Amino acid sequence: MDVLPRFRREALLELSDDGSVAWFQVSEARGDLSFPVVVGFADRADGFAGPAVGWCAVSPQVKRWTYSEGLLQSLANYPWMRNGTPVAPRAMIDASFFRYYWRQPLKFQTLPDARFSCMMSTVCCRHDYEISLPAEAQILIDAVPWDSVKPELVGTRLPVRADGKLQLKALNETCRFLGNQRQCLIHQSLGRQPFGPCSVFPFSFAHTPDGVSVAMSPICGAARRGIGVAPLHREEDLRERLVQSEARRAEAFRLAPGMDIPWENFRDIEKALCDLLAETAVPLRRRLYLCTRLLGSLRDGEPLDTNRWLNEATVPITDDLREALRGMLGRVLAWDRTALKALPCVFPPTLADMEVLEAAVMVRILQNTLFSKVYSYPFDLTTALNFVIVLYLLALMMQAASPGGALSDVMWQELGSLGVHGLLKLLLHEGVPDGFRATFGTAEFGQWLLVV
Repeated sequence: MDVLPRFRREALLELSDDGSVAWFQVSEARGDLSFPVVVGFADRADGFAGPAVGWCAVSPQVKRWTYSEGLLQSLANYPWMRNGTPVAPRAMIDASFFRYYWRQPLKFQTLPDARFSCMMSTVCCRHDYEISLPAEAQILIDAVPWDSVKPELVGTRLPVRADGKLQLKALNETCRFLGNQRQCLIHQSLGRQPFGPCSVFPFSFAHTPDGVSVAMSPICGAARRGIGVAPLHREEDLRERLVQSEARRAEAFRLAPGMDIPWENFRDIEKALCDLLAETAVPLRRRLYLCTRLLGSLRDGEPLDTNRWLNEATVPITDDLREALRGMLGRVLAWDRTALKALPCVFPPTLADMEVLEAAVMVRILQNTLFSKVYSYPFDLTTALNFVIVLYLLALMMQAASPGGALSDVMWQELGSLGVHGLLKLLLHEGVPDGFRATFGTAEFGQWLLVV
């Protein structure tokens, strides 16, 4: 195909002493590009004389690789083989070319105060969620020089799941490749992270007609507290992570169940919700109420009047309705999640009046839940906001159960799992009270939740 590169050898640059690794200067025939290509030669196993090409890859610069090191680096480009962008590569050399020299025209968008730098907390290696990998990841694991890295991992075979994927980490399990110095041993051996779930974290990606939306997981303490570098200042890093992600897509955009709206409206309403959540002059509970009023007014075609909404009384609910909603929250608390099961199933009598103490952190979690589109893409903006309100109430219950009201890192991480990682989706199947399934996607449902 015309998109695939056409390589032309120009000169031999370097040959290893044992003849197993050769570097060539190569040009790409249709572009003004010249770069090194490295080839690894292995003894033939078919009885013919002379060495065979074992691997081949593009590299921005000549490096002192042994045959084994070059093989590992070449195999680590397998996500570019799977990605098929701009087209499916013929071989690893094409994958490495696309990795270094092909740039898809796209634009990233993030929340204004998004920040992240890895603090090596290793929570991503230990948090209680599963991590699976494609089957070809085993070939890369086999190529790591475990004899010198960690001999007890020689011969490691990841369990094969029923769906054919490999189980890197199970629930409540620490990744077997986490070293004693809080480092990923595969990342350390390779100089980068080759596994998609590990490489992408703490980011999540969603395709939009305007580009790619980038949210961050509050499981990570640095992302949760806005510590580090703005993601848009590290675009090459985002591009590499995006290739390894399973970015969300949506064919239609909805304000509420069954109410399709143009992308431009969806985008502007999402931004308005995130801006309302960031309004520090207003208590967070009232900010959430303003969000429900905005969505309800847009649904009904009513005038938007934030000043009036700021001071109006909240909607009253009956004792039966309050009891039904608390029953829904009680089912959430009963899920088989360690952080939730540790909470008492007794609701604070003042729940409807409580405010979260660490509002800035909570806002970042709620904004990322909306911005990640984990709920709004498969459902709609109104349903997504109702999920956000459930997160807010769970945070208040965690706060009421904590000494001094301060949430532990484990609790913040659980809120991140329920939000950006989508675990609250189960709520639609297990937690919504009988007769309320159809109303969960309404602004009124969110208002009822706020006075539970």
